[in-house]
Amino acid sequence: MIRTRTSLYAALLGAACITGCDETGAFGAMPLLETNGVASAPLMTSTQLARGAITVKGPDGYCIDPTTLRRTSSGGFAAIASCHIMSGGQNGPIVEPGLMTVTVSPTPGAAPSPKDLAQALGTTLLQSRELSALEVGRMATGGQTAFAGSDPTHWRGAFVIGPHLIGVTLYAPQNSPLLGAQGAAFLNTVSSAIRANAITDRTASAEQSQSTFDPLARRLGRLFASNDL
Repeated sequence: MIRTRTSLYAALLGAACITGCDETGAFGAMPLLETNGVASAPLMTSTQLARGAITVKGPDGYCIDPTTLRRTSSGGFAAIASCHIMSGGQNGPIVEPGLMTVTVSPTPGAAPSPKDLAQALGTTLLQSRELSALEVGRMATGGQTAFAGSDPTHWRGAFVIGPHLIGVTLYAPQNSPLLGAQGAAFLNTVSSAIRANAITDRTASAEQSQSTFDPLARRLGRLFASNDL
């Protein structure tokens, strides 16, 4: 089993970056810390993924980035950041800068733990917190590629709703309060809203869970493989 997991982690990281190659690379030039830019497309306060089964909404003051939004029949990808910053200071109150990503994909079973995610990333799990909507972990490295000035440490977690695996990640600037307990609470707030508004299909979930593939491999593969986004 140890050898199988090691091979899995190597394959996952060779095929994708952190929770999908597009998750971090697409935000390198995103003006998350400045307000001298102008949003290239109208910002959204919420969006629906997986044919409307999953609704993603940020806390007050945070919007969906329409330029990186992707939807598929079984999942999708959405990024959440400050409305004020993304609009060039035209809309929304001033809030803590940060970038949260939500990845939705099919799942055959339970969600991977923060320890599983840290192992797959090849990083150290600094802290794990059991919250009302999910369990999250603070990762030691990997966040520095999210956007200019982002800290290596970041929060990450995953949970399952019906047939859907939801992966959430929060990146923040260096010295940001979002790197601490406030960041974990941020992920919990968004995840709680996703749970509250989800449309589940228990029949589809039961059919998928009968798969004979290794559950851990399938769970991590869904979170990391960019072709699922």
